[in-house]
Amino acid sequence: MAKGKRNLNWKEKVKEWESSNKSAKIWCQENKIPYTTLCGWRNRLKKSNQNKISNKFDGNFIELKDQISSDPGIVLEYQGVKIQLNRDFDKVVLKECLHCLRGALC
Repeated sequence: MAKGKRNLNWKEKVKEWESSNKSAKIWCQENKIPYTTLCGWRNRLKKSNQNKISNKFDGNFIELKDQISSDPGIVLEYQGVKIQLNRDFDKVVLKECLHCLRGALC
């Protein structure tokens, strides 16, 4: 079997395991695959992905700027606890947060 095809099969198997939400050991037992083999391929594929990402980096930096908000909203502060509210905040969530804070501060 060609190396590229073998990698593709293991890429699919690793994706199957990840989407199963099972531990690697249990998934391997159910699929009759040695646990160490799955772990080895997972690590190889992870390294391969990292190499592809690092090869795309050309060494130039991108300047990150703060987004200027047209709606700064308001900030509530009490005893070191700050809550920032935008104009379209969810009143129910604020009420729940305040309820929790009351219990924690008392």
